[in-house]
This record gives sequence, C-alpha cells and structure tokens, in this order.
Amino acid sequence: MENYNERKLNLLQNIGKLIKVIDDEVDWYIASFREKDPKRRMLARTFFFEKLKERERLAKEAYVRSK
Repeated sequence: MENYNERKLNLLQNIGKLIKVIDDEVDWYIASFREKDPKRRMLARTFFFEKLKERERLAKEAYVRSK
C-alpha cells in the first residue's frame, strides 16, 4: 500500500510540474504572436510545436511505464 501511495504522490508531483511547464509554454506561445518579424515568429511557433510533440511522446512513455 505504501508503494502505491508513493507512486500516486510522485505522479501528482509530476502533474504539478507539467502544469507549470504548460503554463509557461502557453505564455511563451502567446508572446510569439506579438513578434513582428515573420521569420522569428515562424521559428518560434515551429519550436513550440516540435517541443509539444516531444512532450507528448514522453508523456505516453511515462504513462505506459506507470501501468
């Protein structure tokens, strides 16, 4: 039972960290819309979506490992 509670606590802590990261990324993405230079704006959005895909892949791996 203790192991289950530890895993649950770790999962909740990781979710909290992910929420913080997502909030930061959303702020950064919104700021990229205000970028005046079209090349820099496109580059910022490309990085954002690439990081999003990588995070999704890592989240799936973590979910599979937690089962």
